[in-house]
Amino acid sequence: MKQIELHGVTKRFENGVEALKDINLRFDEGSMNFLSGRSGAGKSTFLKLLLSFTDTTRGQILVNGVNIGSLTKDDLAYYRRHVGVVLQDHYLMTDRDVFENVAISLKIRAMKPKDIPRRTRAALSAVGLLSKERMLPVQLSTGEQQRVGIARALVGRPKILLADEPTGNLDPELSMNIISLFQQFNAIGTTVIVASHDRTIIESIGARVITLDQGSVISDIPQAPRQDGKV
Repeated sequence: MKQIELHGVTKRFENGVEALKDINLRFDEGSMNFLSGRSGAGKSTFLKLLLSFTDTTRGQILVNGVNIGSLTKDDLAYYRRHVGVVLQDHYLMTDRDVFENVAISLKIRAMKPKDIPRRTRAALSAVGLLSKERMLPVQLSTGEQQRVGIARALVGRPKILLADEPTGNLDPELSMNIISLFQQFNAIGTTVIVASHDRTIIESIGARVITLDQGSVISDIPQAPRQDGKV
């Protein structure tokens, strides 16, 4: 079970700014969640803490009851292998083509070499980039580079998916396609947390919406019940 809990989490930077203030939240396994709020509200810092890219100033983040801030280097690397990440900076390898940028995620997981091409091309097809698998990132538009990052995050079929403004450079139709793709992974058990300021998308999904303002949680609207009565 990949349950995530934040207990009294505060993040203060060296300049004295508190990006997050006493956050207490729980994300159940297989839940679909949005982080909403204006720029500077603390959404990106929130996701970086879940990845342990930065440390909490106070409080704990538990995944399956384990404090990720206390993990060894090897254990942290293992944890991150099960987390799909879409960041605003795509961190693509500029000297590798699109195929290799996505396939690297599977190679890190030590997947059998014979399975890597099929899985990689399936992920590229899902984001509409299969025809550009041999192009370099510099040959792509910003939106296409973003989709490569999304394919890389999804190709490993992660238990947890964290996405920071994943539709920021995409047109409305493609944005909805990407969110629909996230929903498909959520439907098979992936815990999804998406930071977004796009209210149109957020309100159309019916997922849980946590709103941040100046580092604090100001509202937490639960996921709307499905028509079959499930959530």
